[in-house]
Amino acid sequence: MNSSDIRRSRPRAGAFVALLVPLVFAAGCGDSDDGSGGGEGGEASASSSRRASDALTAARLEKLALAESDVDGFLVRKPAAAEILTQRDARTGEADCAEVSQVMWGVALGKPAATVHRRVTSEPDLGATDTEFTVSTTTVSLSSYDSADQARTAIEALSGGIAGCDGGFQTGALGTGEPGEVTAGSAPDAGEEAVAFTATLGGDTDLLGPVKAVVFRHGSTLAQFSTVSSNAAVSGGDFDFPTALVEAQDAKLG
Repeated sequence: MNSSDIRRSRPRAGAFVALLVPLVFAAGCGDSDDGSGGGEGGEASASSSRRASDALTAARLEKLALAESDVDGFLVRKPAAAEILTQRDARTGEADCAEVSQVMWGVALGKPAATVHRRVTSEPDLGATDTEFTVSTTTVSLSSYDSADQARTAIEALSGGIAGCDGGFQTGALGTGEPGEVTAGSAPDAGEEAVAFTATLGGDTDLLGPVKAVVFRHGSTLAQFSTVSSNAAVSGGDFDFPTALVEAQDAKLG
């Protein structure tokens, strides 16, 4: 995917289950304090810092993040701290592919000022047959940056990585092997710009199903989505990305 692809203005089953848990955890780069000290000097410094940044606070992001009431047919929860991965967990030997690996593993891009996370699981169709039964699990993360330009730079780096890493690359400290293919997808109508891609894992891994991802920018905030499907993991086939989650998150940010 090249820059024109960014929309402007707008396994086996057992192995998959073992990988599903780390894959769907979102990454966090903050909910840290703003570094302000005590006394008038510290308060003045913190106030100046807030004026110089367009970043939303972690508290504000928590209010904007998806809740179960925002979308029908999905279960939404906040992941535990132990579930949160870092950029180190998603590292890759190919620097140009770092952003693709990070989004695949639910890790926030770049250096956000604050990040919050959600894990969203589709409600299963209890009437489905064994071959039809499927559950999708999506990592959703909201990250705020000091400026819209900083958020834009992060999404542009991701777009370049999608184009440059289509032949696959070694990803993650979790021993997951190599993506067999990375392909650009159709960017959704969300935010001011958006990208989408699908990665399938190859190499030594038994994970057959693809990982589908979407990232969109709203001002100085990025929304990231990374989805896997239980049925696709067994069959190695395709599945529908849960666009309702993107639409609901876009509405809350809009």
